Amino acid sequence: MYKKLITIFCLIALITAIIIVLRPRVSPSGQSFAKVLKHSDSLPTEAVRDIKDIFAAPDTVMEVVIALHDGEIIYEHGDTAKIMNGHSTRKAILSLLYGIAVDQGLIDLDTTLAMLEIDENTPLTKQEKTATIRDLLMSRSGIYLPAEGEHDAQITQRPKRESHKPGEYYFHNNFDYNALGSIFMQETGRSIGEFMEENLAKPLGMQDFDAGNVHMGDPWFLPSNGSKHEMYYIYISPRDFARIGAMVANMGKWNGNQVVSHDWIAQSTSPISDLTKTEISYGRYDASGYIWWIDQDSNTIWTDGYGGHFMLIDQARNLTVIGRNFTGNSLLSTGLWMLKRDSHNDASPYDIIKVHEIIITHLEK
Repeated sequence: MYKKLITIFCLIALITAIIIVLRPRVSPSGQSFAKVLKHSDSLPTEAVRDIKDIFAAPDTVMEVVIALHDGEIIYEHGDTAKIMNGHSTRKAILSLLYGIAVDQGLIDLDTTLAMLEIDENTPLTKQEKTATIRDLLMSRSGIYLPAEGEHDAQITQRPKRESHKPGEYYFHNNFDYNALGSIFMQETGRSIGEFMEENLAKPLGMQDFDAGNVHMGDPWFLPSNGSKHEMYYIYISPRDFARIGAMVANMGKWNGNQVVSHDWIAQSTSPISDLTKTEISYGRYDASGYIWWIDQDSNTIWTDGYGGHFMLIDQARNLTVIGRNFTGNSLLSTGLWMLKRDSHNDASPYDIIKVHEIIITHLEK
C-alpha cells in the first residue's frame, strides 16, 4: 500500500511538473477589436528578392521580419502572429502609454518621487527623491541601485550613489524603467496590461493582444535581487508590434485616428540626451528620447530587446521595419532557446538596417 501511494504521488508530481514546463506564459486571444493588416504590392519584386537573400544567408538568425509603409505590409517573413516576449522593447511601449496618460490628465511628469511617495527597499536618499517622472523617462534619475532584469553595463558601470543629481546624467538604468511601471499603475489606477489593451491595442486593432499579455514580475521563478519595483514583461506578436512602430512613424496616427498625441511622439522621440557625451558607449545610438534610442546619422528611431528584437522607425518615410526572434513562451521553450543561443550569435540589427536601405532605395526610385 505504501509503495502504491509513493508511485501515485510521483506520477502526480511528474504530471504537474510537465504541465508547468509546457504551459505557455501567454496564449493567443481572439479579440472583437482585431483588424487584419492590409498588404501593399508597392515593393518591387527585385527588392523582395534582395531582402530574401539577406535572410537566406547561413549566418543570419533573424526568425521574423515585417515592414510596414503607410500602415500597410510591404514585406513579411516568418510567423508574424507568434506571441513573443519583447524584453527591453517594453520600455518604449510604456513611454507611449505615459504619453496617453499625460494627455488624459492622469500623470504630471514634473511630480517628484517624494511627492509620489515612491521608495525602494534600500531607502532612497533625500536627493534621489527629488527625481521627477520626467527624469526617469529621460533615464536621468540619478538613482543608482540594483534593479530587476539589469545586465552588462547596467551592473558593471553603474555610477556611485549620488554621484549625479537627478536630471544631470544619462544612464540606461533599469531602476528608472521598473519604477516607471510602479508609478504608472499607482497614478492611473490600472494595470499596464489593462491600460494598454484599452488605449493602444483597441485603437490599433491588434490581433493577438489582451491585458494578460503583460506579466508583472519574473514568470520563471528566478530569484529577485530585492527591489520592490517589478519588471513588466510585454508579450506581443510581430504584427501587433509592427502596428505600434507604424503608428509612431505616422506621428501617432493610425487609420486617420490620433492614438498618441503628435506632441508626445515629437517630444518623446526627439534627441533629448546626447549619448556621445556619456562615459558609456551605446553603440550605433548617439541620442535618446523618452526611452527611445535614436540614430541621428540615419535619422531613425529604435527600440530593441535582448535576444534579437528590433524596431526601426523612419518617420520621414512613414516606414517601420521589425525584426524578432522567439525567445520562449514557456519554461521548456525558453530553456531550449537559451541552449540554442549558447551555440549561435544573436540576431543582428544590421540585417534590419540592410532591409531598411533596400526598401528606401526602391521606394525612392
